[in-house]
Amino acid sequence: VWEELKSSGAKRSSLKIGYPMSETWHILGVGSIGGLFAHRLHQGGATVRLLARSRTSANRTIRLTTPESDQSIRFNCASVEDEGDISHLLITSKSWSAGLALQKVRHRINHQTTLVAMMNGMQHIADLRAVAPECPLFLASTTAGCHRDKDRWVAAGTGKTLIGHPTGSAAPTWFETWQRGVPALEWCTDINERLIEKVAINACINPLTAVHRVKNGALLSEAFKTQSNSVISEVVAILQELGHTELASGLHSSVRAVMTDTAENTSSMLSDVLAGRRTEADSILGWLLTQSTHDRPNLRALLSQLQSIEPDS
Repeated sequence: VWEELKSSGAKRSSLKIGYPMSETWHILGVGSIGGLFAHRLHQGGATVRLLARSRTSANRTIRLTTPESDQSIRFNCASVEDEGDISHLLITSKSWSAGLALQKVRHRINHQTTLVAMMNGMQHIADLRAVAPECPLFLASTTAGCHRDKDRWVAAGTGKTLIGHPTGSAAPTWFETWQRGVPALEWCTDINERLIEKVAINACINPLTAVHRVKNGALLSEAFKTQSNSVISEVVAILQELGHTELASGLHSSVRAVMTDTAENTSSMLSDVLAGRRTEADSILGWLLTQSTHDRPNLRALLSQLQSIEPDS
């Protein structure tokens, strides 16, 4: 391990002594969050393999800059077309592409493969189960911020990470590896509730910032007050339909608090629009609309607007 760190330019102080190399974790979808958690799992003692569409290189160096350090680690790469069973798979692709991404490695997973899905939205849960219904599927959510600056990953604080199983079961043994490497980590027995809460808050903020091309805090201004209140009210009504009355009652204040706390942030949906990428509107707004038996005109209008400016592919 030390030779790997030394050759990549990492400092000796970053080496973790005495951690068992207990699991090999493959990561599918090595974007901003995938690169961040590759580092974190490595620090927890895991052997990390990065999955790519094709074998272009045997390894890949990810340089991660945090407020505390600047570290480069060279990870081994694998092609999705390779053979050999995958024991633990972290999926950090976009929610709308999760099922398609997992399908590419379907030949490498079985009933003993642990899947951890870390992404926004809710639609990916059904999509992943459709591809690999026999695999234990764990759900994760993180507020950790990270963005790409050319060949560098830049983390903005540690954030909080939640992992849980939909049944509310106790943490499995592999969670110990995550505990060693991931800061502010919590095993969550009500992960479904937490994910729905995140979808609800995202639906009230991200689409409006993307359509109007403004930072999160701008939605607190008088110019967006009427539309913002209408969107929040429709999401509240859907939460009530789903039986999440407590979430519904506090949503207005929760959304305003997030807008205030992240006032200078550019939402992921706005980043996708500015970069000409497909957004997660279908996985967030689209999913919420499918849960309602009533017309929600403001949410439907936002979804239509975002779909109209997305690339066709």
